[in-house]
Amino acid sequence: MFPYERRLEQVFREVRESPLLDVVDQHRGPGGPGADTAGLYELLAEDGYPLEPRLLECFFPYRNMALQWRAAASDTPLVGEFDVVSIDVTPDIRLPIDDLTRQDSDRALLSELRILDDISSGGEGRLAAMRFHPGVTNPEIWFLDRYHDYVRLELDYRDYLDNLLITKGATGWQYLFADVPLGEREYGYILENLRTMLRVFPEQFPDYDYAPLATRLEARL
Repeated sequence: MFPYERRLEQVFREVRESPLLDVVDQHRGPGGPGADTAGLYELLAEDGYPLEPRLLECFFPYRNMALQWRAAASDTPLVGEFDVVSIDVTPDIRLPIDDLTRQDSDRALLSELRILDDISSGGEGRLAAMRFHPGVTNPEIWFLDRYHDYVRLELDYRDYLDNLLITKGATGWQYLFADVPLGEREYGYILENLRTMLRVFPEQFPDYDYAPLATRLEARL
């Protein structure tokens, strides 16, 4: 089992076994044990994507791995989801540009993005994406939210996965790595979800360090 495959499977297990959370959906895309990665990185480089080794180490042998969950208690404002794409297929997954374009200036950016995390099962219409340019070894990560500005995250692909594992995909966690005013009214729902996560997750998942995320939240209020 690949390291990040193992870590994502661990998140599946942690959420499934937590009395605080209920799993709504969990699935894996095509692929699985026995996937052959020989020559994969060379092919990516030949296609114009000579990615850094630290990113390629994040490979997992499924097209995607997805989880959607919510708090078991109906009065607890906490939900989350992810549908994260493996690094080997990301360059081939294009965005629905017409659906996401809000103004003409969006089209140039959207044409350069490839889906990293499809966060749309809950109906919120959010996506994380990688910005691929030929020859770039560490693509930018962007977060697209239909209800807010599109923002670049202070993360790369590996950082994204690492923080996804900590947050379990809690809705809005990506904004902790963006230059946004989370104290503004328009982010009220997201702020409530993040505050709830940072209140309950340290006890539920003590093997993870939530202090840096709490610091980031305070810096954006």
